[in-house]
Amino acid sequence: MTITYSWLTLKEVIALHQELIKDYGGHSGILNEGALELTLFHPQQLAYYQSNSNLYDLAAAYGYGLVKNHCFVDGNKRIAFVVMAVFLLRNGHELRATEVEAVDIMLNLAQGNITQSELALWLAENCVVV
Repeated sequence: MTITYSWLTLKEVIALHQELIKDYGGHSGILNEGALELTLFHPQQLAYYQSNSNLYDLAAAYGYGLVKNHCFVDGNKRIAFVVMAVFLLRNGHELRATEVEAVDIMLNLAQGNITQSELALWLAENCVVV
């Protein structure tokens, strides 16, 4: 059985980023639109080519890619967290983490202290089905 996921579009992610910059500050703009497009497509590739990938693996792929590829001028960790949360929510799972936990996990990801797989496990531990 094939699972169908609700993916985020480039346009949606750019709009979310602009909202985050407006609300929390920083510089707006995309550093590399091609890299952003590839980053947003990567979870879909995982879902198609690695049938053992679950929802948390796919959300982690969004987050890891957005943090590591620095597609935006500013706010890469913020947009990565929000994209993961929105993707999970669209697919029936709510991410429940405090602001402190969210900042901690994203800083650890950016600093290379956790892997994409460890991020996926953290997401699974901090989500509930809605």
